[in-house]
Amino acid sequence: MAEPTEVTGEVAVPEARGQLSVRAHALQHIVESVALEVPRVRRTIGALAGVRSGTPHASVHVRGTTARVSLDVAVAWPARASEIAAQVRDTVLDRASELSGVRITAVDVTVTVSGIDERRAS
Repeated sequence: MAEPTEVTGEVAVPEARGQLSVRAHALQHIVESVALEVPRVRRTIGALAGVRSGTPHASVHVRGTTARVSLDVAVAWPARASEIAAQVRDTVLDRASELSGVRITAVDVTVTVSGIDERRAS
C-alpha cells in the first residue's frame, strides 16, 4: 500500500514516486551473472597488463530506460554455438531486464568454443 506524502497527506501513484537509475556498470555485472545461468556457459579468467579479458564479458550501452548489450561467452567443446548463443540472448533479454528494471532491446552474443568439457571426457 502506498504511503501518504508528508506535505499533502495524499497517496502518490507509483509512477510519481521516483525512478530507478541503473548505471551501465551495474547492468554489465547483472548481464554477466545472468549469462552464467545458461547451461554450458563457462567463466574464464584472464588479464593482460591489467586489462580484464575473461568471460563472460559484456559491453552495455544504456540510453534512458533502454540498453543494448554485446556479450562474449565461452563454452567447452563439443557445443552447438548457435544454440547456446540463442539461449544466452533469450536469458539475458528476460532475466537481466527483470533484475535491473532496464528494457534491453538487443543482445549480440559471441560464443568461443574451446577445450574439452571435463564432464564428457571421463
